[in-house]
Amino acid sequence: MKIDQIKGGVFQSFYANRQSYKENLNYPQTNDSKEDKFQKENKKENLKTIAITLAGAIAPVVALNLAKGKGKGLNKVLKDGASTLKDKAKATYKLFEIEDFSGILASSFGAILTGGIVGIKNDPKNKDAKIKEGVFELLNNITPTCFVAMGEYYSKKTGKLKSTPAKAALIAGSVVGGMFIANKTSNKLNEKVFDKNKETKTKRPFKLKDCLVHIDDVLTLMVLTKVPFAKTIQADKILPILYAKTGYETATAKENNS
Repeated sequence: MKIDQIKGGVFQSFYANRQSYKENLNYPQTNDSKEDKFQKENKKENLKTIAITLAGAIAPVVALNLAKGKGKGLNKVLKDGASTLKDKAKATYKLFEIEDFSGILASSFGAILTGGIVGIKNDPKNKDAKIKEGVFELLNNITPTCFVAMGEYYSKKTGKLKSTPAKAALIAGSVVGGMFIANKTSNKLNEKVFDKNKETKTKRPFKLKDCLVHIDDVLTLMVLTKVPFAKTIQADKILPILYAKTGYETATAKENNS
């Protein structure tokens, strides 16, 4: 009687669940494995976001160059039976060139816009934080560029600021002044739009990495001022990669209490 009870109880329960026991033995669900799975998924999501923001930085540049007629040169080379692979690569390469302010604005805005869209889609509760970061990143990219564009316009009108030291001073002054003005302007704008009904105002502090990422501004300004070194290192082709970083910062921004 006791044997039958044991057989019908514990043993029966064991055999009924033996498959799940076997799976647990083969694939133990420890905290470490769950953490590893989360990290892998997070890494995959980050790589996807980077790819999207990079595409967002490159696509507007290509579209702008096609609108300027550079696609005709590529089409001509492709139709020419005598053209070499090198000729075709060179013609294609021209579609990725950033030559002026319009290309810089298009690439920067494209990266930040796509970063904001994908970020809000994946994390809607931090929508405001992502928009505020996008405003900061765009102003941080464009403000120094505007200063240099004005300096270049002044140079063409007056014939001044032509020397290498003058251009270096223009670039340095534009980066240093522009990044602080961008920070102040974006905080004031975000405060008026997003924090106007809040008791506490959330200002975006200026961080060390904000100085470090201004390498893109240095390269941008070198492209604008036609510094020969910029052409040597193909700086205009590097810019979309750096702008993709600002798009990623926008996509992953969170509120301070998140």
